[in-house]
Amino acid sequence: MRFEFDKTHWPTLEDGEKDCFLLTNGLGGYCSLSLIGAAARGDHALFMEARRAPNVRWHMITNMLEKLTIEDQTYILSSQRMKSDNPYMGFLYLNKFVYDDLDPYAPFWEFEVEDIQIKKSIVMVHEENTVALQYEIVNPNKRSVSLEITPLIRFTSKKEDSNTVLDTQQIQIESLPAPFTHSAQPTFYKIADDTNHVYITTNAALSKQSPHLFGEMYFSQDERDGRNAYGNALVNHCLSYNSTIKDEPDTKDTLYIIISTKPYPYTKDIYNQLAQNELSRRKELLQQCKVQTELGRQLVLSSDAYIVNRDSTNGKSIIAGYPFFEDWGRDTMISLAGTTMVTGRFAECKSILKTFAKYVKNGLLPNLFPEGGENPMYNSADAPLLFVNSVYEYMEYSGDYAFKDEILPVLKQIISSYQNGTDFHIKMDTDGLIMAGEDLEQLTWMDVRVGDFLPTPRHGKPVEINAYWYSALMIMEKLTGDSSYKTLADKVQHSFCEKFWNENEQCLKDVLCSDGTRAEYQIRCNQIWALTMPFTMLPATKEALVIKKVKEELYTTVGLRTLSTKDPDFHEIYIGVVQERDRAYHQGTVWAFPLGAYYRACVKYANACDAETERAQMLKEVQTGLEALKPWLREGCVSQLAEIYDGKTPTISRGCFAQAWSVGELLRAVYDYETLLGQQ
Repeated sequence: MRFEFDKTHWPTLEDGEKDCFLLTNGLGGYCSLSLIGAAARGDHALFMEARRAPNVRWHMITNMLEKLTIEDQTYILSSQRMKSDNPYMGFLYLNKFVYDDLDPYAPFWEFEVEDIQIKKSIVMVHEENTVALQYEIVNPNKRSVSLEITPLIRFTSKKEDSNTVLDTQQIQIESLPAPFTHSAQPTFYKIADDTNHVYITTNAALSKQSPHLFGEMYFSQDERDGRNAYGNALVNHCLSYNSTIKDEPDTKDTLYIIISTKPYPYTKDIYNQLAQNELSRRKELLQQCKVQTELGRQLVLSSDAYIVNRDSTNGKSIIAGYPFFEDWGRDTMISLAGTTMVTGRFAECKSILKTFAKYVKNGLLPNLFPEGGENPMYNSADAPLLFVNSVYEYMEYSGDYAFKDEILPVLKQIISSYQNGTDFHIKMDTDGLIMAGEDLEQLTWMDVRVGDFLPTPRHGKPVEINAYWYSALMIMEKLTGDSSYKTLADKVQHSFCEKFWNENEQCLKDVLCSDGTRAEYQIRCNQIWALTMPFTMLPATKEALVIKKVKEELYTTVGLRTLSTKDPDFHEIYIGVVQERDRAYHQGTVWAFPLGAYYRACVKYANACDAETERAQMLKEVQTGLEALKPWLREGCVSQLAEIYDGKTPTISRGCFAQAWSVGELLRAVYDYETLLGQQ
């Protein structure tokens, strides 16, 4: 899909900061700024290096200050709000921003100043810490034109506060002999301190400056969420380029800048080579994917942002979301089918499954991998059961049934641990259902904690955990032929259907609580997963009622509410300091990823439905809903789906502006819908 924006999108500087773009490198590093090129968050960066993939990230270069001089008149092309109330207003000269995964020169910005046109493009190199910029200058009247580009240097860990004071004397510039053989030698130099460095290759001239702070930048999107609103950067040099337009008509003059953590090779056409290589890689992703619609193919390309290398395990993993999150066990298992199976990336999928299998402990999967000398964290009741289901789905999608012999011992360990009891009070009760959690333990995806308070503790028997449990047991029976798994699954199904059905509301209870608290009867989105696992328990009549209840009280076009608007605990908006946001996180806030399960439940029900009118109506519901997703790909982070949205009236994205399970689960819904239509 091609996303084009013009001046109507940024009538003011404030408007231009609301949405952003994201480029990633498959290591956890990224390049992300607002559509007008401003840093509106402390985590916005032109170059965020992945020092140890995927989670040890360093904010290296925040942005470039861009000055255009025409004759004797200087214009600032950069945009940035400042604490000093003296903003940079380059957006006034910006005519267009374009993002298109299948355009090798996108994202790009088109500026026009007097009779001069500037086209700026960026590419991030896959599996490298390298960002390349290109500025094409169109100077039809052969005027005296120059560009001055000043890197805004940060050199701090991503986890450090954006207002960390920078030492202006510590970071040095070192000109180096270019390690190239070419008639037109580029400028080659290194920016470094005791622990950090980047190499820059460019055809501009280097001018060192007295080191100084750029000035405190204002991050409007951080202040909105109660985060630090200001941050600074270091300036110690600039790059100057004089346009040398030839006599031929329509000739473009080009400035390029390659920023990398390694000395970068130079060729005459280096930027074009990098851009075309990335385009070829993306085309290969589309060739192996299993969807054909415009929306589906865009989500395939969007999902690529989350598949990353993990250095500590020498395998693949999935980043949960940008710019804040890491690769977590639960998020990975939920995202896996959409990001790797539907996309045909079976080698990566198998690598991820094998990686997690190595770290299974007491039947639990790590919810957070170790970094440095730290130990993994295992506080997740859902990730191990999702792992069992993901293994089965991987074999079904890929046909790699030989994987069963390798992975079966791990699956048996998980099931046995749940039956006999394991850490965090996770164990099977006498009725066959799984119970989990006590005190301040946070074990389901609704795991937020505010001090010593859990807004959604869900201790007891959560509905989705038991849906995963039943499906896992059925999978074990199918893989092993051991009828004892089926016998236990039948017991689970009987208990589930008897105890989880809420007759008054005609839907499923959220969690069976031993203390009989009101949480048991709250209308939440977790019930939707009881309809979408490989093996499910409810009769079709009750599945239809669950779909109806979810549509009436939880559905929006971009996600499902986590709590019914009728509930007294419902929070309308997600905003403010962290404590306020955490209290709203699962109390009505809209999450995009459960919407994928909702549409998949609709498709599944339609596929089994004998009544043609009802079947057609259900499929129309899915078609209309998927079409309604397209505008959301233009909001927040272009081509991505965010983590969350406000509960009452979702209009803008909140939380992570790009979320793996949001994209993956909606992509999976597109695949299911396309598959069913193809079978008709």
